[in-house]
Amino acid sequence: MLTSLLYEQAAARPEHTALVYRDERIAYAELVERVERLADGLRGRGIGPGDAVGLALRDDPWFVACFHAIAALGARVVPVNPAFKQPELEFCFRAAGVRAVISDERTVGVCERILAGFDRPAEVISASPAHGQSLTLEMLLESGSAERLPSRQADEILVYQYSSGSTGRPKLVPRTHGQCAAEAELYGALGLAPEDTIFSAIPLFHTYGMGASIFGSAVSGATLVLLEDPHPFLLRRHRALELIEAERATVFPGVPFNFRLMAEAPAEADLSSLRLVFSAGTALPRSSFEAFGERFGVLVRQLYGSTETGIISANMSDDPVATFESVGVPLGDAEVKIVDDDGEGLPVGELGEVTVKSPAATAGYAEMDEPNRRAFRDGWYFTGDLGRLDEDGMLHLAGRKKLLIEVGGYKVDPIEVQDVVEAHPGVAEAIVLGVPGKVEGEELVKAVAVPSGDCDERELIAFCRERLANFKVPKQIEFRDEIPKSPLGKVLRKYLV
Repeated sequence: MLTSLLYEQAAARPEHTALVYRDERIAYAELVERVERLADGLRGRGIGPGDAVGLALRDDPWFVACFHAIAALGARVVPVNPAFKQPELEFCFRAAGVRAVISDERTVGVCERILAGFDRPAEVISASPAHGQSLTLEMLLESGSAERLPSRQADEILVYQYSSGSTGRPKLVPRTHGQCAAEAELYGALGLAPEDTIFSAIPLFHTYGMGASIFGSAVSGATLVLLEDPHPFLLRRHRALELIEAERATVFPGVPFNFRLMAEAPAEADLSSLRLVFSAGTALPRSSFEAFGERFGVLVRQLYGSTETGIISANMSDDPVATFESVGVPLGDAEVKIVDDDGEGLPVGELGEVTVKSPAATAGYAEMDEPNRRAFRDGWYFTGDLGRLDEDGMLHLAGRKKLLIEVGGYKVDPIEVQDVVEAHPGVAEAIVLGVPGKVEGEELVKAVAVPSGDCDERELIAFCRERLANFKVPKQIEFRDEIPKSPLGKVLRKYLV
């Protein structure tokens, strides 16, 4: 399991650098000791197997150590976006039933207000004493003992994550120690090794960052370099280029947004150390692929995965230029099948829904019978993505059946935003959708609203900003007398773009 992988790396190469963050360099043996002490400190606060612990932290060594410590206790890691506003955080914490939340100074006050409203005791542990918190991670570290932690059972839940779907609130996705260990092995199948240095600019709370950075380094013994405060990336791209060059990074998992901004950066950098560069989250525009390749002499390969499955495939072709549009063949024991609307398999070359069977995939959403019946059938996960398989078994994606909006590497559920817009007292009805942005492959969130009273664009955006993370807030508002619908009542979205 994941804890065993960490112990194996510490035993094989105790002085090898595990983490690099700012001026801090942490060896594998030191990381394991931190994990042991934190786990013992958390145990002393009553955290044990089955307890959910929220992580609302920036990407730093505390995040990595806390993730491993919670997992090693048999508790459940609940990583959330620290940029979430109070209603979003409260939904996540209540849905997971957290016993504690580990937060940094940016959200600790909000987390305290949320947990104060819980029916049962739950406490906030701060990453720093900046606001005078009574309990900090340093205190746990000092109080805990460094004793070897047991390996967990494969069927124990390791992590709770949230997946946006085509309808309703985000769904709670439980994944077990066995499933996460299987995903680590899939990253190992990419050929990661102790000699590698993984540069991480994607959030660790996200399944892509968690898999590529935390699982990838644990299975391979590679060094993980964390970009401090990577958002907004526009302001950090020079630091990213500087770190990749200085640390001689060899592996760079990113999103299309990263590669476009880096290709456009005025600063020069030598990125020749990179041997594997992956793009995921949304389709990589050819313009970004070509610009990054021409600027730095490094070709970006597309990778495919989901919150429900972890990594599925990666383009490891000998000719990444000719196969640029493909996300590659399934890795390890993962399988992909293309099906029609009835769930029947389709021949090579035909377009249909992408379904996945993988040892890393969750068995289903927590306590959601109807979504589970739709998305999980006979061991296969129905992704909602459209794609086809070519004669070489390589997967080509062609959009999605679901209505998710791609914003700067994040997926936005339009129904969640729509719920907020319609909660405004001056809105009678609303539809939220993605519209093309100024840059190829990127979208903006647009809300079309039917007013029921006094309501203007500025007021409605401010209302959303109080309740939603900034990347979810509509950038365009259009007021209409009615929402266009078919005779059967279906919203005609094509008239709203």
